[in-house]
Amino acid sequence: MNAFFDQFNDTERRTFGRLGLAAILALVVFLVLFARMRGGLEKERTASFRLQESAQRAVLARDEARAEWKRWEDAGRDLEELRTGYFYEKEEGVQALRQDLEQIFALAGTTITDLNYGYSEMEREQVRKTLVTFTYMGTYTGLKKLLAALEAFPKFLVIEQVDFPRTGSGGERLNAKLTLAGYYGI
Repeated sequence: MNAFFDQFNDTERRTFGRLGLAAILALVVFLVLFARMRGGLEKERTASFRLQESAQRAVLARDEARAEWKRWEDAGRDLEELRTGYFYEKEEGVQALRQDLEQIFALAGTTITDLNYGYSEMEREQVRKTLVTFTYMGTYTGLKKLLAALEAFPKFLVIEQVDFPRTGSGGERLNAKLTLAGYYGI
């Protein structure tokens, strides 16, 4: 290899030396820039990954918020359905409840005449509650029909209490004191 360099004069050797030095310097600069760029790209990749994770969390939060909004809308519709279909209107008063009870008693095939009414305001719930107490006298099958008619009735009537002063054993008639609650408004 020295024989090859011996064919060049001093000026050419210096020029080759300078070119070699410039090439080495260029290689060092290239390596430094490459290392910096690679580090910068790694930082950018990490930042991009964090942004993608953040975007995914935002999409999930948005979807959860939409689902929550839909649940609230459904709850609003359910409340409106309760207001219109299951609760009595305040304007109708007790008359609507009395008519419904007459209809229920007719469906059950029983006659009840001693109805006692009690009223209470439930301010926190914004509901007015009417309690209807009556005594049923008849057979066990008749009581089952009455309870089935109450359960199947579309309005919101709740059996709050059932007392059995006489159970109908020994051939006597069944005697039951029932307390129903009807609710007005929400």
